[in-house]
Amino acid sequence: MLPDRSSSLSGYIKLLFLALPVLVGAPRWLSRCSYRIGRCRQSCKENEKKKEKCGPKRICCIPDGK
Repeated sequence: MLPDRSSSLSGYIKLLFLALPVLVGAPRWLSRCSYRIGRCRQSCKENEKKKEKCGPKRICCIPDGK
């Protein structure tokens, strides 16, 4: 019996649904700023200082060089 084409197509769709959350969440994980030194966050940690804005609700936080 020959393999059914729909079975390979459904495999690709399953792979797409597994990869989709990773691709959608990646920009949040990779949001870097200030020449990739800082990270875009809603508020900076204690050992970080504010550098610039990263859009309307986030700021660029760079490590404090103390």
